Amino acid sequence: MNVTKLKEGLGYIPSYTRTDLTDLLHELFGFETDREIIKRSTMRNIIKYTKEHHI
Repeated sequence: MNVTKLKEGLGYIPSYTRTDLTDLLHELFGFETDREIIKRSTMRNIIKYTKEHHI
């Protein structure tokens, strides 16, 4: 998934095109990825993990 860096070091938000499928997933499972801000520290951990596990 692509992410967009927010100004002033606030973090990142997921960037994707909404479709009927993504809307249904949000509704069924309570996802709110289109409103979720990922902290910089969390993003660093995600990047570190994916490099270690070659994802």
